[in-house]
Amino acid sequence: MVAKKGAHKRPILLVEDAHFFARIIQSELDKCGLFDVTTAGTLAEAQELLARSDFEPFLALVDLTLPDAQDGEVVDLAIQAGLPTIVFSARFDEQTRATILQKGIVDYVLKDSPASLSYLVELVQRIEKNMRTHVLVVDDARAQRAILKERLERYCLQVHTADCGEEGLRLLEANPQIQLLILDHGLPDISGFEALKRARRFRNFDELAIVGISATPSAELTAKFLKCGASDFVAKSCTPEELILRISQNLESLERIRELKELANKDPMTGLFNRRYLHDEIDKQHQEMAQQGLSMRYAMIDIDKFKQINDQFGHETGDKLIIAIADRIRDFLPKGAKAVRIGGDEFCVAFPDIDELTCRAFLSELRSSMPITLPGHDEQVFNSTISVGLSSGADATLSDALRTADRCLYEAKESGRNRIIAA
Repeated sequence: MVAKKGAHKRPILLVEDAHFFARIIQSELDKCGLFDVTTAGTLAEAQELLARSDFEPFLALVDLTLPDAQDGEVVDLAIQAGLPTIVFSARFDEQTRATILQKGIVDYVLKDSPASLSYLVELVQRIEKNMRTHVLVVDDARAQRAILKERLERYCLQVHTADCGEEGLRLLEANPQIQLLILDHGLPDISGFEALKRARRFRNFDELAIVGISATPSAELTAKFLKCGASDFVAKSCTPEELILRISQNLESLERIRELKELANKDPMTGLFNRRYLHDEIDKQHQEMAQQGLSMRYAMIDIDKFKQINDQFGHETGDKLIIAIADRIRDFLPKGAKAVRIGGDEFCVAFPDIDELTCRAFLSELRSSMPITLPGHDEQVFNSTISVGLSSGADATLSDALRTADRCLYEAKESGRNRIIAA
């Protein structure tokens, strides 16, 4: 029995009597940096582990054939312990596979190639993500809703349900954490097409995947659903495996879109938002808040005498100072505020509906936290101060607000630096 400890990692029970395979699986899962794998080589060892009060795995990976359990008894053990269970075995025949799948396992993966191992690792990662992934099923047929809910929960997804289109739309709007909508074509109150179109009005493709379903699928119906904004379309008669694979692919596509969007909106050096995000997303937020009669304030922050630091210590040190100040801004940032690196040594902080007193308190705390000490320079303290200009919140547009904050920043620089000037 081999146990590896890892802080803040999700425990996994791996039941595999072949030491070679056990080491390979554990090594591949270790590379993810998310899991703490404990291995048992027999059914008895697995029973002993699960009896321990200090061992609470979130998932079991099991081989069907063990020295003391030749007929898949370990699957029953894991299922009875309430664990999502993946079978990873070289043993394969259709009857065995069908019997094991009926027990309610997550998946049956054949141990036959490197591709299977890669799929297994991706599946484990997917299940770990699914524990934080919310899905909404909208279907008026109670039995079908129950079947879908059971299949999705077996895959560790967090499932919400609705029996009509209007209720589904209310749930979707009230729960922004929902990432996937499974939408029946035939609903009793509004059509699936209408529900789909309305859902897309407030949830874009990078926010929500929508999978249409129907008991009477056709090529025409599929095309119409996709044209209306669906991400995918499946028949209600599809196998559980097909449904789960389709859902996984849609969730992974959604995650990739989000990752690309985040890369496009983040400054690579500091991890703060970039100028593009300021003029796209924050500008939209400014307009929406103005329509609601709410204000947004902006602070323009500039490092004093940054050129001298660059000239004296070099650009690499200058970059480290920018990163250190960005980290300091992030540490003190009030809830709801957003920090942006404009470029060079200039930053902007957007304060949506945050009162002037809170803005000033944040900026004063940030200014008082200077100077910065940079490790790797003999703990040298850089005489780094900042000047800040703060807009009033009365500006109608983002451009006007930034001009106001810039004007205040210029005044702070001209009047001696290391100070905050508010409009």
